Amino acid sequence: MHLYAIASRTKQQRAELKESEEGIQLILCREGQQSPYYSGLLNDMLTYSSGKPWNSDHVGLQDVQISSPDEDANNDTNNRRILISGTLAALHFTMELSFDESDTLKMYVTWTNTLNHTLHDVAVGIGFSLPKREKEIITIPGILYNNNPSSDPNRLVPRLGVGAHKGVICEEHRLPIPCVNIEWNEADESRYLSMFSIPTYVEDLHGAVHYGSLGAIQEDQRSVLAAMSGVLMFNGDKDICYMGKSKSEPHSGGYLDFVPGFTLAKEYTLDWGTLSTPGRGFREIVRQGMKIFNLDGSKPLTLDEVIKLKTNAMDDRWRTNEEGAAGYVKFNDSNSFGNVSKRPLHYMYGWTGQCLKLAWCDAQQGFVQGQEERISRCIQAVDFYLRESRTEIPGIRRCAYRIEDGQWDDFSWNKQPVIASRAIGETIADLAEIVLLFRDQDRAIPASWVEAIRESADFYLLNTLSSGIFPAAWLMDGTPADEMITAAGVPCLIALVKAYRVLGDESYLAAAEAAMKNYYELHAETFERPFARSTLDAKCEDKEAGMYFFLAAYELFILTSKQQYSEWAEISADWLLTFVYMWKPAYDKGSRFEETDFNAIGWPTVSVQNHHLDVFFPTYELWKFGRLTGKLQYERMAQLSFDAMGQGICREPGDWNFTVVGEQGEGFFQTRWHHRGHSNKWNPSWVIATVLHNALRFQGEIG
Repeated sequence: MHLYAIASRTKQQRAELKESEEGIQLILCREGQQSPYYSGLLNDMLTYSSGKPWNSDHVGLQDVQISSPDEDANNDTNNRRILISGTLAALHFTMELSFDESDTLKMYVTWTNTLNHTLHDVAVGIGFSLPKREKEIITIPGILYNNNPSSDPNRLVPRLGVGAHKGVICEEHRLPIPCVNIEWNEADESRYLSMFSIPTYVEDLHGAVHYGSLGAIQEDQRSVLAAMSGVLMFNGDKDICYMGKSKSEPHSGGYLDFVPGFTLAKEYTLDWGTLSTPGRGFREIVRQGMKIFNLDGSKPLTLDEVIKLKTNAMDDRWRTNEEGAAGYVKFNDSNSFGNVSKRPLHYMYGWTGQCLKLAWCDAQQGFVQGQEERISRCIQAVDFYLRESRTEIPGIRRCAYRIEDGQWDDFSWNKQPVIASRAIGETIADLAEIVLLFRDQDRAIPASWVEAIRESADFYLLNTLSSGIFPAAWLMDGTPADEMITAAGVPCLIALVKAYRVLGDESYLAAAEAAMKNYYELHAETFERPFARSTLDAKCEDKEAGMYFFLAAYELFILTSKQQYSEWAEISADWLLTFVYMWKPAYDKGSRFEETDFNAIGWPTVSVQNHHLDVFFPTYELWKFGRLTGKLQYERMAQLSFDAMGQGICREPGDWNFTVVGEQGEGFFQTRWHHRGHSNKWNPSWVIATVLHNALRFQGEIG
């Protein structure tokens, strides 16, 4: 038996190749630990398939040659590289193993057609098979978190599937961080193994881009981290692509034709180790991702340019009527295509409207620039909302107002009108921020504003679920719409924190801290139930639920300086960053993104159901948190994200399909989930409010 071995620079990690009668065995181990993290035969790792549908049967490597060009006969751990070559079915195969400066194992792999004829409909791949454990967690960034346990079973979302064969393998360009991670418990120790793919693409004669694919296959006795040449698997079914609106469709574009002499080259990175706390393998994805990928983002606009453009869009949203209604419409009718929602002009408060957040933006600029008209608009918007939105239950307020007929609308839940806890929590938190802004400027604050905050905070104190958190929605009589545990109501917790800042009532802070502890224990302590169900049109694990948990932890840390909240903010920030692109996909020739050199680095995706990019992200708070704590990675990623979101903003009439300068679409489509390489014209007012609110606070810090 011959042993080839290489070790990381710190000698903590080691990769071995053993030649035995059973075949060549790859072993991944760590200093001081007896059992390996991975041990498998090379022949069980390599897949070759020709024809449709592809198969994952393993193909033995023939005529194998192994060498270590830097081999030291006296000390095999001084070796820096191991080279493997052989014949894989009809292809010549090579693999080079080496450790980089970050102590991660690099795998450089090639498949070459040395024959004189074309091999059609080929799929090749590498898989790392581990024994299936009872409590293992598989993470595919932006796609799969512990098999998405909170996703609506009646909706089609990524899951491993059912039956003997399960799996999700998706295109590399669908992954914010091209990685699949598995964690498990072994001998009272929590371990993880991550497989990163460094994306490369093949371009056909028509300029269409073909990427590889990555994911996991789960069988009765084993779980496999699988990297393929582009073929797909969705919820256990092969050659199925996941699309928008929770639909799927057949997709056979993942296959390759190997013409004579064609070589497919791929680079993978392996990382393995122990976790201090089970359930947090995703943090290793983020930590390594920042090292592996070149975070070279785009900054098409300066901070002042972003503010100027978004302010113009905000001004276009201002509407009043003769009955005294005042506010910022959710959709406008000023663009050449008219009101894209096809609904009557209306204000929406919280969620996708952010009417009072725009009021804060107006007032902030009014104070900075000495423009009383802007301050007056803010006052009008707040007064109208507080005067007209009341219901029979103190603290419960309506959510949307139609300007033309003067009627209020509500969200619905099982065909019943409800008040969404996220929407009302956001709105009351925004109201509190307006009060604090006016207080800072020594301006008079109407008593009705403060009383509205008190009224809602008192309602939150008395209306939690038995689990100690807030429901996703309340019925109009103030009772919970259901008892399901979700992170949707975290904005109510934030509203309590801000109510304490306005009123100084200790009961509000105590209630916020108690609810925060409950949310942590239910979601973030083990991540067996990840943050979920906060988005408007999806019922699943989503960025926005984790985002509000981060904001709540951030607010409590700023207020109390308790280290616990700093730690919780870090944990949730890392979870959030699994949704943020750390690499730049290429796009088909002729697409808008290819023509504009659109750069996805820094952009967050939305949820495991909705695989597009949008601007809804706490860029300012993440930046501020990083600066306050000295965690420079958060400061860096926040700035990267904010700068990237300057892309897609209309700078002149006709730009990005808008005629109103400063407008920006809600969805940017980096994958074939929907119209890959293009963006939409759907432009709810939160697309203005989120970017402008962050920009104005950045301006106060660094402008």
